[in-house]
Amino acid sequence: MINNQKIISELKHILDCNKDKRIVVVGTTCTGKTTFLKSISGCFDMDELVFPKLSKEEVDYVCQTPWTSKIGETMSRLAKERVAVESGKPVFGTIALDCDLIVYLKISDKLLKKRAKLRGVNFSDAKNMQKQIEKEIKESHISVIDFLSGSDYQQI
Repeated sequence: MINNQKIISELKHILDCNKDKRIVVVGTTCTGKTTFLKSISGCFDMDELVFPKLSKEEVDYVCQTPWTSKIGETMSRLAKERVAVESGKPVFGTIALDCDLIVYLKISDKLLKKRAKLRGVNFSDAKNMQKQIEKEIKESHISVIDFLSGSDYQQI
């Protein structure tokens, strides 16, 4: 079993080494974003930054299930319009916001399936979200650091 503290320390090291950059840490649901946020000070949750800036209609639309690429594209547009990433204040979320560096929380299908089941999340929705994130990262042309999430970390 890998020590979670070691994983957290490694991510914190990446963030510390790049504190002069605007950083976004992205991953699909169940990749550990909330766990990292609770363990690393000075970071922000994209949802906490964007949702207060959305109308009730926008919230209702982007929170519906099942998740679709159209919902993802709408949420991406809204977040990019309303959230600005600042140097030294990493933002964790599911969208490749305008930034200087993306840290991508990668996760194997096996671990994602396990975590989705534990959290009552639809695996297909999580995979579709992951595909959308990977597409956004590729299209952004922003520098990326891949970071293996959870027990996948052992593969490094």
